[in-house]
Amino acid sequence: MSLKSITTFLHDPAAEQSALEYAIQAARKWDAHLHVVIAGVNRIDPNFYYAGAHAIAIQTNFDEASSDAVKLEALVRDRLHAEDINWDVETLSLMASGIEMFLGYHMRFFDMAILPLPYAEGRSHVDVSAFEACIFGASLPVIAVPNGFSGSAPDKRILVAWDDGPEAMSTARSARPIAGSVDLTEVCVIHPTRGGMDQSNPGERLAQFLVRSGAKVDLTVVPKMQGDVATQLSRRANETGAELIVMGAYGHSRLHEAVLGGVTRSMLRDAAVPVLMRIKLRCEHQTKSNPRVKTGVDYV
Repeated sequence: MSLKSITTFLHDPAAEQSALEYAIQAARKWDAHLHVVIAGVNRIDPNFYYAGAHAIAIQTNFDEASSDAVKLEALVRDRLHAEDINWDVETLSLMASGIEMFLGYHMRFFDMAILPLPYAEGRSHVDVSAFEACIFGASLPVIAVPNGFSGSAPDKRILVAWDDGPEAMSTARSARPIAGSVDLTEVCVIHPTRGGMDQSNPGERLAQFLVRSGAKVDLTVVPKMQGDVATQLSRRANETGAELIVMGAYGHSRLHEAVLGGVTRSMLRDAAVPVLMRIKLRCEHQTKSNPRVKTGVDYV
């Protein structure tokens, strides 16, 4: 297994581009092709306008979005021409309401997406839509990069958060190529649950799984201390010098995370190092009353 095709999504010419820089470094380290999607986004709801102004307003907003896309494409091409990686750029204009549908389909054809932390300060609803399109619609593993992060793809140490859940397992599988390429992978179990299948030796079977994939692994079991799990994971990463945190996303529903908060949302807002996340897909029986395939979280 390898990561040979990675992608990123850009939409704001004025935004800092830590995710793009990280993607460039990752493409070089992993010998991967980098596909950059650039979108001029029309954020205005067309239903807002009164009769008679509707068509003119939509055209005006699309013209502005197209202009932003052209500016951003010029910046990106100028940046990438200086690199020795394989890359291509795709530029288009989108309504904000169409981002999840387009990216949910388009991003399926890549091994991984690299995006900014969607809830970090200064990020918009467009960044949230792009992240959710990749992780839910395309079922991609996503590395979310903090604003201003200047590091590169990991080569020394990563931290894999383990709670014996399907989301954590799915993400750990996706991280195997990275785990096999770094000096050390730490499997970190925080406050192991009594109901876990591996409660006698929490994390041991995952550690064996990663070792057999070529990783050098340390296993750490940490009692729950002051602060939530997200705080403890960030603290552990800082203490050990981990360059990437690997964890499952949305163990609860998105509604639960949005209203009550949760580890996923906290990490996607406050993480100081890049975070690799993925959800676990599970198929339900399709019936005439429920002809759908559902992810491991609740749709709202």
